[in-house]
Amino acid sequence: MNSHLFPRSTHGKITVLEFYLRLSFDDRNLPMTSQKPLRAAVLVDLPRSSLSGGHVKGWERLAKAASISDLPLELTVYFSGEPLTEALHAKNLRIKARLKQLPPVFSTSRLKFLPYVPDNTDLGHHHVELAEELKDYDVILTTDGYFCFAKTAEKVSRLYGIPLVTSFHTDTPAYARIFTRLTIERLFGHTALTRLLLDKLHLPEWQEAKKIARMKTHLRACTAVLYKREEDRQMAATIIGENSVYPVRIGIDRTMFGPHKRDREGVEIDYHVPHDHVIVLFVGRLDVGKNIYTLIEAMETLVSEGRAVHLITAGVGPAEADLRARLGANVTVAGFVEPEELARLYASADLLALTSEVEIRSMSSVEAIASGLPVLVSKKSGIAALCDYTPAMLEVESGVEAWTKALRDVTGSTNTRIQMTKHAHAYAEASIASWNDVLAQDFYPALRIAAETRKKYG
Repeated sequence: MNSHLFPRSTHGKITVLEFYLRLSFDDRNLPMTSQKPLRAAVLVDLPRSSLSGGHVKGWERLAKAASISDLPLELTVYFSGEPLTEALHAKNLRIKARLKQLPPVFSTSRLKFLPYVPDNTDLGHHHVELAEELKDYDVILTTDGYFCFAKTAEKVSRLYGIPLVTSFHTDTPAYARIFTRLTIERLFGHTALTRLLLDKLHLPEWQEAKKIARMKTHLRACTAVLYKREEDRQMAATIIGENSVYPVRIGIDRTMFGPHKRDREGVEIDYHVPHDHVIVLFVGRLDVGKNIYTLIEAMETLVSEGRAVHLITAGVGPAEADLRARLGANVTVAGFVEPEELARLYASADLLALTSEVEIRSMSSVEAIASGLPVLVSKKSGIAALCDYTPAMLEVESGVEAWTKALRDVTGSTNTRIQMTKHAHAYAEASIASWNDVLAQDFYPALRIAAETRKKYG
């Protein structure tokens, strides 16, 4: 069997797929489609819009995969927002997946004093409407352990015996540390109070520890956990046991993303890039959470050295003005870019720079490699490990100096980029799964296994 399609455990335990295959046939060898559909609710406590990031987009694509699959699965993905239900129809017009929005109890958008919030979520403690709906599901999957949806799911799981599963998606504790520091500095400036809160009371670190403790509480309520990073696997295994922790991959839409979308001449014209310049692409929020200022400073140095480099950023955020002011004609701040256009950028650029040091998953890294684009990633982020340390991706140590050197080396060597592109093509062909594979081989088996616990013990 192909290893990328049938992942094996590295810890000597039964794999998700092995259990899934056992569940797929009963004693009479009936196909799995004869099973009663598994009713699963996925909770994404974020607003859904055209500007949404990879977390929301990933679940939209998984829901689409569920709508056309032959799996005995009925999936509803809940988001925060104005009331809306979008049914996804299969070819036979049967509804197998839904995208549903529920109004938040107390959105962070109300906290006007905060200088910047990467994405709004619900700070409420209980969502009455969601709780009422969750009673009808066989299994509930949360995508965080901190906010209103997750807290509501814990209560419903406890009251009605519905198995709870969680999947790690965002390093919320690290973001809490980063943005607590940013908020204090922007609210109080360089004052004695700032020094007290940061250097004496260590408030950012306290907020990070508080989030970690909350996640551990959530894990104790779970029957199963899906992970990408090794550190998350270790924490979950310590709390709920090794046999209940499963790996999950990031999928790709090969129709949308790939070398076939290359349009170098068109990109140079549309994004005002000189013909002989090396294009460095950045995808993500333009803020300190994604470490954008490290990239800005590194690019400034390369420009001052007279190197023919041009940065294109695909994303929105408070650093937009600084990008334009500091890099001038050497940057194109594209703002939000639709997926179809982003696919053209991936296939036409020379290098993707992902400076973020806080990542659990990185759809942009997978989409770039599937497009044949070399990638520079922060070593601290752990993204390279998620991609099996493919030579299509080079790790960079923290700091402006390290990023400047890495960018100088790779943008200055056509041969290096050619070799990385070859590795990207090989890795994409052998190891990147489709969203259909991720749903069928990663998420569905774990949800089915968790649902079985209700039959045994509920």
